[in-house]
Amino acid sequence: MRVFILIILMISFVTLSCGGKRTGENSKEKQLSDQKTLALASLLRKNFQQALVDIQEAEDMDDEDPEVYNIKGLIYFALKEYGEAEKSYKEAIEIKSDYSEARYNLCGLYLTLDQWDKAIDECSIAVSDVLYRSRDKAFTSLGVAYFRKGDFDKAKECYQKSLEVNPALVYTHNELGKLYMSTGNEEEAIEEFRKAINGYNMYDEAYYNLGLAYLKLGKTEDACASFKKVIGISPGSVLGTNAKSYLTSLCKEKETL
Repeated sequence: MRVFILIILMISFVTLSCGGKRTGENSKEKQLSDQKTLALASLLRKNFQQALVDIQEAEDMDDEDPEVYNIKGLIYFALKEYGEAEKSYKEAIEIKSDYSEARYNLCGLYLTLDQWDKAIDECSIAVSDVLYRSRDKAFTSLGVAYFRKGDFDKAKECYQKSLEVNPALVYTHNELGKLYMSTGNEEEAIEEFRKAINGYNMYDEAYYNLGLAYLKLGKTEDACASFKKVIGISPGSVLGTNAKSYLTSLCKEKETL
């Protein structure tokens, strides 16, 4: 799983959450909401130290607001201060035990730390909330945890449930494709990677995985076309470097690289 995708999904949801409380707010509540929005804006600009200052001001206004600690967790996660991120998410949950967004973010943290069982615990609670707006993504993260633990059947079940909630979630199609690749079902994998690409034509990882699937089937020309797409999208990334290695060693276009 690519961590930056998780961060974008987390931030986008919290931004919506912060922005949805204006009606009927008194002055103090509005100030708190504005301060949380400032912290998120600083986080999105990758000004992490300012984000910490902003969210501390929000905490000073109300140290019983669970959303404050959830945002603080996102900031510490971006800083790779994982211990502090975990502490912040847990503080949010302690205040509001049914806070599905904090559960989902804590699940993502545990995925980053390769703590599969803890991730499963937190995402299982998040997906049980039928009103949670990111339930599709939580099912996918739950599937990733099971996949990395080696339980492919449970992983597939979670991915399918995610797609029942949101058939257009490209990240889930990519992860399901990786599962099919791991079980030797390259044709099914290709179908899933193509669905991911059709939903987002700049999805470098899906193109890269598609190239690997074609290679396994001996379809070198198709694989090379996929690897060229990766280089066009993100030439300086690890995926771009690996794709270029495949092009250099396998493809007719190597003399042009």
